[in-house]
Amino acid sequence: MAEAPEYREFTGIQEEFEEIERKYSDSKKTVAVVGQRTDGAYTYFVYKWDITDWEYIGEGYWSHSEIGGFFQDLDSARTEAYLKL
Repeated sequence: MAEAPEYREFTGIQEEFEEIERKYSDSKKTVAVVGQRTDGAYTYFVYKWDITDWEYIGEGYWSHSEIGGFFQDLDSARTEAYLKL
């Protein structure tokens, strides 16, 4: 079996969502992205570094794993998102 694919920093974006901050897990294999939707609500997205298909596609990729709810304030969205790490 060949070596695992090279790790890449998360560079994804979401439509109608302005990123405010992001935080990686200690392993760097999960990232929580916290931001504000165009309607003013705060939310988050969680992505995981996925190498399950690297033998077939030749690389790893950031796989979307969770979407947060809608929050009235940034602190609530941040707290909930960081629990996922």
